[in-house]
Amino acid sequence: MANKKIVYFVSLSSNVPFVLKEALNFAENDHDISIFFDLDGARVLDKRYVKIVERTHDADIAALIQKAINKGIHLYGCQMNVLIADGLELVEGAETAGVATFLDIAYSADAVLSY
Repeated sequence: MANKKIVYFVSLSSNVPFVLKEALNFAENDHDISIFFDLDGARVLDKRYVKIVERTHDADIAALIQKAINKGIHLYGCQMNVLIADGLELVEGAETAGVATFLDIAYSADAVLSY
C-alpha cells in the first residue's frame, strides 16, 4: 500500500483516545498523519487539562500524545482556542494552526476524518 496523507479533525475530547490510537496504527505503515484539535478537543493539548481529560476518558492521554509525537504525527491546536479566555498552554511538540493551515493540509490529503 502506498503511503497516504491522512488528516483528522477532532472537536470532542471524548474522541481523542480513539483518534490517537487509530492514528498511531496508521503511522506504523509510514502514513503522513496530521491531527487538528478544535473546540473541546483542543483541551487535550493543554498541559493544565491533560490530567482532567485522563480521569474523564480513562486513558493515558499524555502517553498517547508522546507516542504520536515520537512517530512523527503532526499535532495542531486551533489558534483561536489559544487566544480565548486563559488560552491553551500547549504540550511540547504540538503547535498552533488556523483555518488556512488546516485547509492547506486537508486539500492535499488522501483522507480527512472528522471526530
